Amino acid sequence: MNRHQGSVWVPLWIMLAVFVLGGVSVVVMRMESLTSSGKSFALDVSRQTEVAESLLQYTEVIPIGLPATDAHALAVSPDGTLIVCGERKVWVLDTNGKVLKTITPQEKPRCVAVAGSDHPNAGRFYVGCMTSIEVFSADGESIGSWAVDAKYPLLTAISLTRENVYVADAGNQTVMVFDLDGVRMGEIGGGYVVPSGYFDLAAEDNGLVHVVNPGARRVETYASGGVRESVWGQAGSAMNDFFGCCNPVHIAMLPGGRFVTSEKGIPRIKVYDDSGKLQSVVAGSEQLLRRESRGDEAVMSGDVFDIAVDGEGRVLVLDPTADQIRVFIHTREKGV
Repeated sequence: MNRHQGSVWVPLWIMLAVFVLGGVSVVVMRMESLTSSGKSFALDVSRQTEVAESLLQYTEVIPIGLPATDAHALAVSPDGTLIVCGERKVWVLDTNGKVLKTITPQEKPRCVAVAGSDHPNAGRFYVGCMTSIEVFSADGESIGSWAVDAKYPLLTAISLTRENVYVADAGNQTVMVFDLDGVRMGEIGGGYVVPSGYFDLAAEDNGLVHVVNPGARRVETYASGGVRESVWGQAGSAMNDFFGCCNPVHIAMLPGGRFVTSEKGIPRIKVYDDSGKLQSVVAGSEQLLRRESRGDEAVMSGDVFDIAVDGEGRVLVLDPTADQIRVFIHTREKGV
């Protein structure tokens, strides 16, 4: 019985192998045929990469060099000092990029926020690490560390008000609220869709907390008590929309309650008014990646550009492709 079963199954496996290999050969031959005939599988994303001239209202000026090649998070202090997180280090830089201090946190740094000039702890900065928040003085001296009591936390953003510290945790898809002494007060919002490791927020001293819901491609605004007050943004391919699976990846605030957003995939940095209406484009993918799209070929990148706004209202862009902080200034007004 076993001998006869074997005599049946061996030919079946041989036939299956021949079928699979034959199918692969056909696919390869078909691909080669399409390639040789000049056809392409490139995605046409011209609608996402082309920026109307009237929207380009920012001019790039001299960039600031970085001390390493692994920078991924950026914040600006009240005096213009720059705080940059790398893979293992945190650098304090002056406005020209000179290293004032190098810090080695106890854990890998992932995000950073700096207390503003009118904050009770002005200049103090807070570094979100793997499972904790490390606090440093304006001079870069360690003040303490707050443990994050959560299962598999992935801290991706910190923002401050005069009374609270808000921390986005992509691992648990929640926003935690701490007081200034590191006591956890609760959570804000909910129902966030976070498909990747990017989950940002921005808090204002008026009590409003703006949280990116990346999977929903929108920004949600909450009062300090946790009530959702407004929502703006939508998925789509137009310039005023957010394209891809999970955007924007970063958000920052301009004077007057305006928003700066940064998107990944097809990188774009844009400015919206306080109601979520597109005002201008700081830089499109061609400017950020410093290359032009070719016909119907996609201008796509795996790089993510963190953003910050300094005291002069300049938009600072952390560029991992050039190891620079690129500086954009608003130079003209045009109708959208």
